[in-house]
Amino acid sequence: MRKYLAEFLGTFILVFVGTGSVVYSAATTPSPITIALAFGLALIGAIYAFAHISGAHFNPAVSLSMAIQKRLSWLEFVGYVIAQLLGALVASLAVYGGVSAYLKSSTVTQALSGQKMTVQQFVDIAGLGQTNFSNGQAVTAFLFEFVLTFLFVLIISIVTKLANVPAPLVIGLILAAFIIVALPITGGAFNPARALSPVIFVKGNALGHVWVYVVADLLGGALAAFAANYFNKDVNTAA
Repeated sequence: MRKYLAEFLGTFILVFVGTGSVVYSAATTPSPITIALAFGLALIGAIYAFAHISGAHFNPAVSLSMAIQKRLSWLEFVGYVIAQLLGALVASLAVYGGVSAYLKSSTVTQALSGQKMTVQQFVDIAGLGQTNFSNGQAVTAFLFEFVLTFLFVLIISIVTKLANVPAPLVIGLILAAFIIVALPITGGAFNPARALSPVIFVKGNALGHVWVYVVADLLGGALAAFAANYFNKDVNTAA
C-alpha cells in the first residue's frame, strides 16, 4: 500500500504543480521556460521524496516500461497505474478548485478590467493545463509524443541503473527540456495520466485528441523497455 500511496502523491505533485503553473499564469503571458521548470522541478522533488518507496514512476508509460523490463511485477503495474490516474485526477480537481481564488486575485481583476467571470467561463477559455494540438495535426502530434516519450523513458531506464548518477536531477531536467521543445506542438505530456486528467474537466476538442497521447506515450514507453534492455547490458547498477 505504501508504494501505491507514493505513486498517488508523486503523480499529484507533478500534475498539480505543472498544470497549475499553466492555469494560474493564464491572465499574464505564460512562459514556456517557467512551465517546463514547474513540471521538471516538481518531478525532481517527488522522485527524491518517494523513489526509495515505489521507484517514483508517476507515469503509466514508465511503469509499463519497467514491467516489460521485469523491474516491476504486472500485478504492481496495475496498482501503479490506478494510483497514478487517481493522483492526476485529484490534482486536476484541485487546480479546478483553486480557480475561484485565482479569479479574485489582483492579477486577474486587472486583466479583466473589473468584469466578472465564473469559474466555468474561465476554464472554458483558459482550460486546466490540458495538452492539445491543432486539428489535422494528429500524425505530427503522435510522432512528437511517441519519440520524446521513448527518449524520456529510455533515459529514466538507463540513469536509474547507474551508480553515482543524480538520477532525479537528470530526469527532471530532461523532462523540462523536452516540454520546451514539444510545448507549441503537443503541449508535451509524455505521460498518459497527465494527459487524461485535465480533459475530463474541459472536454471539447482536447478530449477528442487525448487518445493520441495515451497510445503514443504507452507505445513509446514499451519500445523504450526493449532499448533499455539492450543498453543496460553489463552496466554497473546502482546500489
